[in-house]
Amino acid sequence: MLETVRVQKKGQVTIPSDIRKRLRIKQGDLVTFIVQDENVLLKPVEIVAQELWIRLNQRLAERGSSLESLLALCRLKGGEAAAREFNLTLEEKAELMLVLQLQAEQALEEIRTQAKAAGADHLSNEEINSEIQAARDEAYPSHRS
Repeated sequence: MLETVRVQKKGQVTIPSDIRKRLRIKQGDLVTFIVQDENVLLKPVEIVAQELWIRLNQRLAERGSSLESLLALCRLKGGEAAAREFNLTLEEKAELMLVLQLQAEQALEEIRTQAKAAGADHLSNEEINSEIQAARDEAYPSHRS
């Protein structure tokens, strides 16, 4: 598939509707641009996060561990201590940070979308932090802060 679009004044482009449909990208979704040599890949954030998650989990599985156990140790001892204990390479640490950042961006966007649907056009940092804490408490009930 080949589509040509014009770059607008602020560097903006419109993703053609056929491509949006194929990638299931809708208004408000987050996308990631990946530069490889002279090419740019456009992927939905959740796909990139999932691919990174799978790749990192496979590397850990080859060493007899899992990403879930790494994340549990991160929550208990912190990221640096867990990275040392799991002997993460610099690349693995960077991938872990990237996947966590992408997931956080997705969660934040979901909070904003839900707030907008409920009639709140702007959330304060306090309201966002409250939503994040509620999600943490739901996901990890034994680690309430």
